[in-house]
Amino acid sequence: MQDFEDLGFHCGVDEVGRGAWAGPVVAAAVRFDKCHNIMGLADSKTLSPQKRFKLYFEILDTFPVGVSFSSAREIDQSNILSSTLHVMQRAVEKICNKEDSLYFDGNTLPKAFKSNARAHSVIKGDAIIASIAAASIVAKVSRDFYMKSLNIRFPGYAWEKNVGYGVEQHKQAIYRLGVNTQHRRSFKPIYNILCF
Repeated sequence: MQDFEDLGFHCGVDEVGRGAWAGPVVAAAVRFDKCHNIMGLADSKTLSPQKRFKLYFEILDTFPVGVSFSSAREIDQSNILSSTLHVMQRAVEKICNKEDSLYFDGNTLPKAFKSNARAHSVIKGDAIIASIAAASIVAKVSRDFYMKSLNIRFPGYAWEKNVGYGVEQHKQAIYRLGVNTQHRRSFKPIYNILCF
């Protein structure tokens, strides 16, 4: 995995929550500005919750980190791709310097960085570049924390477990309790339930 020694001062950027039916999409940017001894950085989806949690705090203690959220309402007002790219841009703007190279997970750059020669989109970047892996961990844990807090305000949807994704348990809860303000009404499954 490429690291500070390979890439110098740079930011890795990733997002989480694009496919969820409820809650925000969350992006994180992590600025690698020094060598480190964090072991086990990897795509957040491949890590156990306990390992993600441990690495999350190590990353926050070691590097500058920017996190940004785009709400369900913002997603509905534009679309999920635009919201995702915008939230990634906001996360970068919180911590990165103009001279930093930028590495975004995925195949599309935010509009503000399309003409930036230092900005790169990297497919499966969270498995290739350590800073993107770190960003994926921060974004995932941040979103999970947020969804668990929403579960207190909107009990019954089991968001402490499914974090807003469209599993059967969540679907049945929607039929039982209805759609709330945290659901993405522009998403076809939610739209179809509202029209049913």
